[in-house]
Amino acid sequence: MKTHTATSRRVGIALSAALTLSTLSGCQLFNEKLTAEPGPVYPEDAPMASVLDVQVFRDVTTLRFTNSTTSDLPESTMWLNKRYSAPMPAVASGETIELDLRGFVDEFGDTYKAGGFFAQREPAPVVLAQIAVPDDNGNPLLYGLVVVQNKYD
Repeated sequence: MKTHTATSRRVGIALSAALTLSTLSGCQLFNEKLTAEPGPVYPEDAPMASVLDVQVFRDVTTLRFTNSTTSDLPESTMWLNKRYSAPMPAVASGETIELDLRGFVDEFGDTYKAGGFFAQREPAPVVLAQIAVPDDNGNPLLYGLVVVQNKYD
């Protein structure tokens, strides 16, 4: 009789662990999202206006920066490494925002290799950060940002 109770207990623990694991994987803790809807194509022909005095910090899976200019930054598109893009909300002068690196996608639907504890791929460094701001005619105008830190863990 003791064997039956011990076996039942082990089965219960195994089922509980399986249920917990399936719940966690449903939350995408173990399944990194590798693809998404394709994003726009990098605007190779867009003129580079200037490099703004804005420092970008990568902290594992997020980008953080403060608009340290005297002007508000309008709603625009942020570009990483001339490949991955994500929409960026308007940022008032002096305001700090964080963007999730997992939200950046390229023209083929590949997501940025953000890394993180449960990541399946090695993280990619942020080498170049730019924002594409539409000019008066709606054409993109690129502004560079200063990448100062890439923290992976």
